[in-house]
Amino acid sequence: MEFEKLKSEDIKSMYHLMQQAFPAEQMREYKSHQILYDKGYFEAFGKKDECGNVMAVISIWKLEEIRYIEHLVVKQELRGKGIGEKLVQFAFQKEKAPFLLEVELPENDIAKRRIDFYKRLGMYYNDYEYFQPPWKKEYGMLPLRFMTYPEKIDEKTFQKYKNMLYQNVYFYIGKR
Repeated sequence: MEFEKLKSEDIKSMYHLMQQAFPAEQMREYKSHQILYDKGYFEAFGKKDECGNVMAVISIWKLEEIRYIEHLVVKQELRGKGIGEKLVQFAFQKEKAPFLLEVELPENDIAKRRIDFYKRLGMYYNDYEYFQPPWKKEYGMLPLRFMTYPEKIDEKTFQKYKNMLYQNVYFYIGKR
């Protein structure tokens, strides 16, 4: 399966797909998403249908020495067909760098399945306490954990990566 780099005009379709898969507290405002993409803060790769609608997407921030996967989404009816797995493998092969993503705590079946999915792809669950800053004013800090590739990280590296996210991905917090 081949994936393409999504363009600015694909962001609306990509965002709509993300809204179907993620709770509001795990997404920034659409306008901010579009601005950050247009300014090149992150890239998105995926698959579109014959009408140009995004069916699957992975968004990747290129930070100093790591790549941060902000979102991975596959259209509901296409899940379980290996597309998400292929997108993550595509990212690993394309970037040849350590990867990081945030996952919910393993407190329910969906979160546990998501963690197991990433583990099957060679990622490691890191149990350091981490709180994602709120995307929107009405939400509080969200307790999450890091998953990393190609190896587990120590606490010093965790602190370094956390600071990178806070400074580069969540830099706008408080500037609204």
